[in-house]
Amino acid sequence: MRRITFIVAAFVLFVGAFWPGVAPVSADTGSNWTGEYFNNRYLSGTAIFVRLDSAIAFDWGGGSPVPGIVPADNFSVRWTGPQSFASGGTYRFTATTDDGVRVYVDDRLVIDAWRDQLRTTVTGDITLTAGQHWVRVEYYEAGDQAVIYVSWALAGAQTASGGWAAEYYNNTTLTAPQAGGRLEQSVDYNWGLGSPIPGVVNADNFSARWWGFPQLEAGTYTFVAGADDGVRVWADGTLVVDNWNAGIYRETRGNIYLSAGQHTIRVEYFELSGNAQISVYWFRQAAATAVPPTQAVQGLFARANVTVRVRSGPGTNYSRVGALPGGQSAQVIGRNPDSSWLEVTLSGGGRGWISAAYVTLVGTTPLSSIPITIGVPSSPTTPPVTAACPGTLPSRLTVGGRGRVTPGDPNNLRIQPTTSSVAIGLIPAGGTFTVLAGPVCANGFAWWQVNYNGLVGWTPEAGGVYWLEPAY
Repeated sequence: MRRITFIVAAFVLFVGAFWPGVAPVSADTGSNWTGEYFNNRYLSGTAIFVRLDSAIAFDWGGGSPVPGIVPADNFSVRWTGPQSFASGGTYRFTATTDDGVRVYVDDRLVIDAWRDQLRTTVTGDITLTAGQHWVRVEYYEAGDQAVIYVSWALAGAQTASGGWAAEYYNNTTLTAPQAGGRLEQSVDYNWGLGSPIPGVVNADNFSARWWGFPQLEAGTYTFVAGADDGVRVWADGTLVVDNWNAGIYRETRGNIYLSAGQHTIRVEYFELSGNAQISVYWFRQAAATAVPPTQAVQGLFARANVTVRVRSGPGTNYSRVGALPGGQSAQVIGRNPDSSWLEVTLSGGGRGWISAAYVTLVGTTPLSSIPITIGVPSSPTTPPVTAACPGTLPSRLTVGGRGRVTPGDPNNLRIQPTTSSVAIGLIPAGGTFTVLAGPVCANGFAWWQVNYNGLVGWTPEAGGVYWLEPAY
């Protein structure tokens, strides 16, 4: 045992001087995929074979996925299943295929490489909340080689490159003597009911310590540690994550600012009984947008008073696409008609909507001059506003007034005044709203633009019957 301890100590001294840097965390491949196999390239008709696949990781070469049932060429496969994502954030999906592949998450297209190709790797990013999401992978094989591998990991997540110096103890308190030690590629294990080192380390009532020495860029880092049971993470002697408690697998996060250069990361873990699992990684947060004093700001910025959820549209019923941390700023590029929601640019280059109630506006540009970017029809084919709609009942609403949906069926709220446009929400029966514009005649209905709880869209008042009425 003394020899093992000496080897690990010598390794710590060596890597402290020559550690090569950081590497991506290991990727997840999901589990319990329902695989539907078709005898054509187009996923058409009825599947000729269905099975449960533990991962989408196949290299069939020039052969068949199911010899005697599925052809070796000109076949396709659809895999579906609910997959678990322990943390919220932006995930990078990776697909290596020969030939075509598409990947969807909650019916959102993440990867689209539906073409004949030699073995090629493609990626796509999507922001997800923690929990289960429905993932669908579609694949076709044209001829010759058949290959497909699909995985994902948090974009930007890192771990120490080259390995970790690991120490194992046959007690839960990291108390000498050390039972075993070795160099490990990552701190990412699910031992279940087993032992980390069978015959050397206990399956229950053990503890472990890992040392890593990555080279990091300057910035604020989020450390993520998941464990069953307890885990602690230090960066340069500062405790960043502290969940030294027994419990089923759960993740804990902590933030710390680190300067550019080499850093010492220490992870400690203990296992009592039952399942044993641990996963540790980190990622650097996007730099905050610097907003100088008001008199120097050109344009308009929203500075978050607290961490603000960023959504895909102006309302809480829109999906969450990210967050603007407290103290950080984003440029305002649009607003809804009552300015209760602001469209902003995101650090990754995209757009999103935040509630104006949780931000402070900074800049020389008045909010009133920011364009309204949702709820106002922009298509030249939009029918003109008219005083009356032929074939409909007389309008009873007025611009600036309040209205409600009459008892009975709820009303769809659409992005344009036509039944063919996208429905962005639903006003329940009896739901009240503010009238912003109208009426517009289309599809035999009288349409009004309304604001329902911060969601702006168009809804029909009447055809042969009234669906809306003034709110008394």
